[in-house]
Amino acid sequence: RVQKSGREVTLTARQFDLLRYLIRHRGRVVTREELLRRVWGYDDPPITRTVDAHVAALRHRLESKPARPKHFLGVRSVGYRFQE
Repeated sequence: RVQKSGREVTLTARQFDLLRYLIRHRGRVVTREELLRRVWGYDDPPITRTVDAHVAALRHRLESKPARPKHFLGVRSVGYRFQE
């Protein structure tokens, strides 16, 4: 279960898996390729914006100001880092 300010937040199964992976690797930059392999299960990840769309959805649901995220930080041309 995921909560924000004491209220439960509904996530898709994939969003939840992505959130869990980012939290388990908090503070470390995780590449899009790693996420596609570990969260989506691709052996040979395609070039896609899927990860970006899912991170945007997490920002929208969990960040106070999605346009200025504090927790789901993008690392240009690499991937994402979760920061507490």
